[in-house]
Amino acid sequence: MCLSLKIAAHQHFRELAQLRRVRDRIDREHAGPLDVEALARSVDLPVTLFVERFRQAYGQTPQDYRRAAGAVSALNRTNAA
Repeated sequence: MCLSLKIAAHQHFRELAQLRRVRDRIDREHAGPLDVEALARSVDLPVTLFVERFRQAYGQTPQDYRRAAGAVSALNRTNAA
């Protein structure tokens, strides 16, 4: 594997790890408001690029993912009661 490909792969995996941390944060904080700008800053990406990369990684925008996380949480609370 050439050096430039190794560097690109390393950067890609680093970005995926950052996006996973953002996803975990959304899971924890799904009841509160979603500050997409703050999430984008946390991974050092412009908002539009952040939203696109998140969608590529998880198949949903951060907003859609948060709605789904909230629905799952509400369903779990209903089933636990």
